[in-house]
This record gives sequence, C-alpha cells and structure tokens, in this order.
Amino acid sequence: MTTDQNYFHIELEMLKEDTLFPFHLHVFHPISESYSLFLPANSPFDDEKREFINFILSKGGEIAVATNQKKTFLTDREIKEEDVPSLQQKGPHDIELQYEDRVAKLAIRKKTRGPFDLKSEITLAALADNFETLIESARESLMALSPYINHTTSLAAYLAEHLLIEDNFINRIVAVSYHMACNCNMKDEETLGDLICAAYFSHLGLTQMDFYLSQKAQLEMYDEEKKTYRQHPGLTHHLIRKSGVELSDRCIKLINQHHERCDGSGYPENTKGSFIEPLALIIGASAHILEYYSGRITGTKTPLQVIVKNLKNKTLSPGLEIEFGDTIYEALSFLLSEDILSEAA
Repeated sequence: MTTDQNYFHIELEMLKEDTLFPFHLHVFHPISESYSLFLPANSPFDDEKREFINFILSKGGEIAVATNQKKTFLTDREIKEEDVPSLQQKGPHDIELQYEDRVAKLAIRKKTRGPFDLKSEITLAALADNFETLIESARESLMALSPYINHTTSLAAYLAEHLLIEDNFINRIVAVSYHMACNCNMKDEETLGDLICAAYFSHLGLTQMDFYLSQKAQLEMYDEEKKTYRQHPGLTHHLIRKSGVELSDRCIKLINQHHERCDGSGYPENTKGSFIEPLALIIGASAHILEYYSGRITGTKTPLQVIVKNLKNKTLSPGLEIEFGDTIYEALSFLLSEDILSEAA
C-alpha cells in the first residue's frame, strides 16, 4: 500500500474547467486505502473522465497528486501551498494525545506510589468484600493500552474507561482476570485487549434469558434450568455476530471457551487440556471463584481464601469439582497470602 506521504489530496474545483495538466492525477481508494493512476499528465480531461471522477468522489474516493509534482501543481494552478489543506502540517490526533497523556500519568502514578502490591491488595479485598482498589488499578493500566494495535485492544481501553468504574460483579471478574493474567506473565497489550473484551462479553447471552437464571444459585437449578443456562455461550456468540462489533479471532475463542475445563467437563464443546486457550481458563476461573464467593453457586457466600485452598488441594466441595489446571491454581494461591490460606485450612 502506498503511504499518504507520497501524495497530497486536492479538490476538483482546483482543476477548474481546464482539460490538460502537466501533472498526473491519481485516485485514492478509501476501502483499500491505496492509490492508482487516473489521468497521465498532458492527457485530455474530457467530459467523460470528468463525469467518472465525479462518480468516484460520490463513492468516497479522492483526487490526489504525487508529492514529487507538488511544485508543478502549485505553479500550474496558481495556488499557494497554504491554500491546499492536505499540504498543511497536521498536529497529532486527539486520540494520540490522550494516549500519550494516559501513559505519562500512569508512569507518574507508578513512580509515586511504588509497585502495586497485588498479593496484599487481593487478600484485603477478599476479607473486606471490597474490590475497588483492584478495579481502579486495572482501570488505570487498561486505559493506557495503545490505540495502534487493533480494534479489540482499543475497545478494551474504551470499556475500561467507561465501565470499569465501580465495584460490581462483572467488574470484579474483569479486574481479577486482568491481575491473574499479569501474574501469569501474560502482559502484552494485544493479549490484555483480548482478555478484557472477552471478560466483559462472555456472559452477554444471559441477557437473553429470564433474569432469575442469572441470580439463582447454580446448584439449586433444576435440570431443565441448567440446560437453558448452558445455552448462554451460544446466545452470546449470536449477539456478537448480530451486533457487528469487531473482535479478534482469539477474543471470540475466549468467549466461546470460558466454560471449558481442562478435564473436558466443561461446555459447550467439552474441550480438553491444551486445546483450551489459557486466557479462557483465567476468565473461567475468575468468574467461577467469584460466583462461588458471592453465593451464586451454592446459595451461600464462601470466603475467597477457603475456595482457593480447596481448589489447590482438590477438595471436592459441591460446585468445585472442576479442573482449571495447575498453572491457574498456582496463580490463585500465590495471590492470597500464606497466612490467610493457612487460616482457611
């Protein structure tokens, strides 16, 4: 693809009613973001070609001249450079300025506060049932994701800015998933973008079901209710396709696999082991543990440190007969202090 630096765009009015030009005319194609030669220099710009260029302009195309013919164009058209908008030096885009500002502020905060003590903060959050500090820490970092990677990463930063602003169940899943991924050294921005969008959208299908299903303890559901509840990944996939939102292939895979388990006991595909994306296991573990913690599995709240202890020791409490893999268990047990875990024994 030819870059913009090689061309500058002009208005049709700049050609006036003339029919011959000492410079080539090119056309910019917005869909492919490419340029092609339209009219060689000193070739007749007759009515047929003028009509065709008008058609191109009506479809979003633009007329361009090669930068190396700038002097020829300005002299022939008797136009000053400052009268051609595309030749004016453009300042940085607002998004670029905002991104640079956020990165700078994040660096200052990290320097002022020192390293975020995740192990201490998540333990305190579990004991106090208040995840605001974890959520705010995740938000600060995610808002500084680069806008130049892909649409999913940019969307993750947008979601963090506008949704990751209060302590609620979904934001707890997002924040814990983020911190667990970082603890597993999954820190590159593209990975985090996929993770955050998947964490936000993974339970979207529940909005298409009776509200009580998202509130009823899962172990108290009848078989028919469980069957209906397990349809939410498919409904989520349908809603995403219908909405037209642009998500990466990996993000879609994470959404589809967030209920899969290493031993094949998950759903919807009973996928096993290495065929499951590690990020999907992180989202699944974060969601399931927080569901158990809040009483959405058994109907009774359970201390987070007790849940992690039982998972690590493979204590088969009702609702914990699931397999996330040793990597996830180690990451979870690391995040809660040994003193707190020993008290749960």
